[in-house]
Amino acid sequence: MTETPVHTIVDTKRRDRFCALVEPHIEAVGRFVHVLTRNREEARDIVGDVVLTAFEKLDTLKNEKASASWLFSIARNAVYQRKRRQKFWGFFDETKAGEQRSEAALPDVTADVALLYEALAHLPEVQREAITLFEIAGLSLEEIREIQGGTLSGVKSRIARARTELKKRLTNDQ
Repeated sequence: MTETPVHTIVDTKRRDRFCALVEPHIEAVGRFVHVLTRNREEARDIVGDVVLTAFEKLDTLKNEKASASWLFSIARNAVYQRKRRQKFWGFFDETKAGEQRSEAALPDVTADVALLYEALAHLPEVQREAITLFEIAGLSLEEIREIQGGTLSGVKSRIARARTELKKRLTNDQ
């Protein structure tokens, strides 16, 4: 006679406990979800998610007498989570998708940006910071002086040196 593995016994007990807690309420949960969604197929999907979530979180249920409210809470959360996500969903129209302009950078622009970042990485930190604050962030020289400290002429000098070094690196005038 062979022995049944312990994990199988535990899994069977867990499954039986789950079925005993969920089965009496699953039809009511389905009706509840259907009322909230007003869509039978979507309600079925959500109830499937509810059952899966409930099984995964079975160990969090402290009071088995509260299994109905626990299950309905999971269902309610699943419905509202789906509604929040649906804000980002839409119908796909291949014709319109083909007509839309891409917001992605062009390949040559992407390569230029990569070269710029590489050249910036070779600058001393204070120069890199100054040129980035001025050219990319659009801060004034006075604002940069407040951030970096020092004098206004020091900020101008860091930016000028950074520009010179970037020009060398980007035009191969090394």
